[in-house]
Amino acid sequence: MVNLSDGPLITNAFHGRDYEYSIQVNRWLLQPIGAWPNLSKTSRTQKLLSRILNVACHTLIILTILPCVLYILYEDESVTARMKAVGPMSHWLMGELNYCCLLMRSSDIAHCVQHVEHDWQIVQNANDRKLMLKNAKIGRFVGCMAAVCMHSGILLYNTITGFKKIAFHVGNDSYSMYLLPCPVYTNLLDVRFSPVNEIVFALQFLSGFIVTSVTVGACGLAAVLAMHACGQLNVVMARLNELVDTREEEKREGTQVAQRKLGFIVEHHLRTLSLMEYIEKVMNKICLVELVGCTMNMCMLKYYFLTEKSKEVLVIYAIIYVSMVFNIFIFCYIGEIIQEQVFKTSFAYLNMIRTITM
Repeated sequence: MVNLSDGPLITNAFHGRDYEYSIQVNRWLLQPIGAWPNLSKTSRTQKLLSRILNVACHTLIILTILPCVLYILYEDESVTARMKAVGPMSHWLMGELNYCCLLMRSSDIAHCVQHVEHDWQIVQNANDRKLMLKNAKIGRFVGCMAAVCMHSGILLYNTITGFKKIAFHVGNDSYSMYLLPCPVYTNLLDVRFSPVNEIVFALQFLSGFIVTSVTVGACGLAAVLAMHACGQLNVVMARLNELVDTREEEKREGTQVAQRKLGFIVEHHLRTLSLMEYIEKVMNKICLVELVGCTMNMCMLKYYFLTEKSKEVLVIYAIIYVSMVFNIFIFCYIGEIIQEQVFKTSFAYLNMIRTITM
């Protein structure tokens, strides 16, 4: 492995590996559900496969949401049973809304991803690369944590619910059936008997994986892009601090050294601001859906804590609750950290101007 010094690099020989490190988790989450953007190097076959995945995912999610909504509205069940169905239905609905947002903003996401790739290609200083890798590591860690928490909670909930049997009566006969993560309106489809019960459970299990991947992918994408933007602002601040130290060079070589460096800094800063504008376009509606949806689901989970008797299910509810708190925290945190970095960059500009003009 080549050791990098603190001096300048002719080219970033590691740009491919660095770029892959920064976006790898997001691609793993979004590509299987067709939400990863089609880049310039994407083949026609991959684009066609992505379209097929989009149709399949929309179909599976809607086939889970619609019967559950009808169950809540029209099924002859107790209020408690209907309330039990509101939480899962809300999670699936959030996933569908976020999925639509990701697909509608696919071109903007592609622009952000290509912007990130280009930023890694133009790194010419080992210190800049270290700053960028530090922020990429944080973004990757956030994406992994969100995936582990949310996927584990939803997977356990679907599994335990799907293997829990309940008894029901038809006339004088008694039968048993497996519960479904999202209840189905009986007049639309009778899922009490095999093999319909098993088929619907398998479809809901798959759609649960899809909506959870959408939620986690959106959270991870926001974290990675935001931390990359923070890394670029850190590079700008580092260059501004270096510019203050060029006064001795100016005395020997004139003002061209400082002018050239300042031109690079301003250009790099404008590129970063452009990226932040695209990040805002991509994430504004997703943030709204996540904040409203997670807040509602957290309220429902508190109700479930009070009414649930099974200790195993209570543990699962706790995991899901923690993952939703984590999601809300991440979306709030990335907004705060970007704002803080912008202020720090502004102060670095003011400090540079004050130092040079003294």
